[in-house]
Formats: sequence, structure tokens, C-alpha cells
Amino acid sequence: MTPHETAPVSREGTSRTGPGPLPAGETAGSSARTGDGRDPGGPEIPQGADPQMNEREWIHVGAGMVIAVFLAGFMIVSAGMLGIPGHFSRPALADPHIAYNNSVTLAVALPSSPPVVPAYRVSNVKKLSFSSAKTPEKKAHIPSERDAPALAARDLAPYGGLPPDAGLEVSQQVFWNTYNGTTGRVEEKFPQYTRVIFRKQVNGLPVMGTMIETRLGADGEILDLAKTWCTLDATGEIPIITAEEALEKLNRQDLLEKYQCCISDNTITRVELGYYVDLHLPDASVQPVSPDTCTPVWIFYGVKPGLDEEPIPLIVNATRG
Repeated sequence: MTPHETAPVSREGTSRTGPGPLPAGETAGSSARTGDGRDPGGPEIPQGADPQMNEREWIHVGAGMVIAVFLAGFMIVSAGMLGIPGHFSRPALADPHIAYNNSVTLAVALPSSPPVVPAYRVSNVKKLSFSSAKTPEKKAHIPSERDAPALAARDLAPYGGLPPDAGLEVSQQVFWNTYNGTTGRVEEKFPQYTRVIFRKQVNGLPVMGTMIETRLGADGEILDLAKTWCTLDATGEIPIITAEEALEKLNRQDLLEKYQCCISDNTITRVELGYYVDLHLPDASVQPVSPDTCTPVWIFYGVKPGLDEEPIPLIVNATRG
């Protein structure tokens, strides 16, 4: 039923077309009706209406129409309130108590953008990983963040050494904290390991998708190692978009690597040009990139307010066209 239709109306009434007891005051062979079947003193019957319908019948019909209109209006209002898609739906109302922000906050100036950058292809990939059961244990001491990179480079020798094109990205001490369940405050703090991350560099630009991460115990012992590396061959040049164009894509959340949560509450603290290589496993959740492709990208490093964490690299494809 559309909003302009009414429900079928019952036509049951008190008219009499066959034999049976007469109403009080009426005698057989006599009639108070006119030749067209209506009471001379009764209401005028609309043109085209059934002349056999008496006043009580018209009251029933009118009441039925009122009820049908009421029900139709109730259905329209109810469907709209429930948000049922289609003819009756209404737009959802925004929560007036929430301040929505559809763009990131840029806290740094955007760098200048060259029209083209060197193009590369991946020619070789190396992967290596292992872990130790001693990693989560509490330690008496761990390397300082200043000394850890040199210790990691030294102890990587049995695993192919530190590549000459590796650049230091992170050196961070990690501690085991014991919290008070009532106050939420840290009551004890024990050293656990020192984390060191290197990333491949080409022409001074980081290559996202490559990484050597080590976790060092006492005296620089490598407890965990995860290595994903590659060799790049030059293939010419490739045009790229500007940092301003990349920011527009970022605000649309048009990222090379998708995130499950929104990024609109991020503050961008660093922006740089780089490359991206797809050296992940086949089931990784990234946009399809050919295994031998090295894609130029703009990297926006974002932090969430109130969180003391490393900036998250938000990667935008910089290829023009």
C-alpha cells in the first residue's frame, strides 16, 4: 500500500434485500422510502452511490475511511522512525554531542615536490625470522637506546650482517610494568628488551615494506629477529603527484595500506617522499601491487592525541596518472 492508498473498507451494513422481520414502525406493503430507495427526510445520496445504503451504512463507511487514513499515517511515521529503507526512510541524525572531523590535522609544512623520481623494480627478496623464549622474561639490564644500534649491527653478522643501505629508524627500550589494579599506577618496572629497527634507503628515501627488527637482551644478545629485505634495480623515471595532492588523497583515506579504523583524528608530525614494495605474504591486507613493483609514495606520519606511541606511517600512492 502506498502513502496515497487507503485500506479496503468493509461494506457490511443494515440494508435488507430479502424477506425477514421488519424494523419497528414499518409494515408490510408500505415504505417510507422514495422510488430511488432513499428516505425523503434522510441525507442526500452522492451520485453513483448505492441507493440501498441507509444512513447507518454511510456512518460505517465514513468511520472505516477515518480508521484507514489513521493506520496509513501511523505506518509512514513508524517506518521513518525505524529508518526502513525506501519510500518512508529518513536521513540519520548526527549525534549533537560528538564533534566530527573528516580531515587530519597537519602540524608541519608540506615539503616541495619534484615532478619525477627514479623508478625501480624489485629483483631479489630475502626473508629471515626467529624468536627466543627469553624475550618476555624480566632482565637485570638491557642496552641503552644510544648503544643498541651498534650492538644490533655487530650481532647481525651471523645472519648476513647489516646491509650498507640500511638506515636506523627506531631504538627503544621496552619494560615490563606491574600495575595497581585499583589506582592504575605502575608499581614495578623491569627491563625486558631493547627494540631496534632498520629500514632500506634508496637515494636517501625510506623503502616501506622492508625492515630489519631486532630485540636485544642483556649485553646486546639478539633474542628476536625479523628481516624482510630486497634488491632494487633502476628502470628510469616516473612522474609523481605533489604533497598537496597526496594530502587530499589522505583526507579521503585513499591509502595504499588500508587501516580498519578511521584516521581523521591523527595529527601529522612528519611528511616525506619514499617508496613502497610489496614483500608481504599473499594473504596480506594491502592493495594489489605486482611483486616486482617499487611504488613511489608520500608518507604521512600520524599520531593520535593522548597516546604515547610511535607515529603511524600513512602511505599514499604518489604515482601520477
